[in-house]
Amino acid sequence: MAQATNPNHPKAILVAEDEEDVRLVVSEALAAAGFMVLNAESGPEALRMLEANPGIDLLFTDIRMPGGMDGFELAHRAKQMRPELRIVYTTGYVKELPWGEHGIGHGPMLRKPYRNRDLVAEVNRTLAS
Repeated sequence: MAQATNPNHPKAILVAEDEEDVRLVVSEALAAAGFMVLNAESGPEALRMLEANPGIDLLFTDIRMPGGMDGFELAHRAKQMRPELRIVYTTGYVKELPWGEHGIGHGPMLRKPYRNRDLVAEVNRTLAS
């Protein structure tokens, strides 16, 4: 499995995913790669966690989440709080999005389903950019 960019200084990733089983798999894959992982099951919970944990380096968010805040709104509000925050999106509904498969104008996006190694590679790539 791919490893975090610098295992001596692990980066902190916030995973915002409403589906518990997906959230657990993502969190385990990132933790196994050497990242510190925090989890949120909704946009509002993710914002509270970002506010309480200034050391979060990257937000990995599903685009479609219940509760009135999707991943785009979450990312927008998170960037207002923390302009330096890196963001990677994920969804299984690429064709329904107005911005296409590659996240043009928003940031990198992993299409579900994806492999753990692709997840770790995209997180490393985004953190390095």
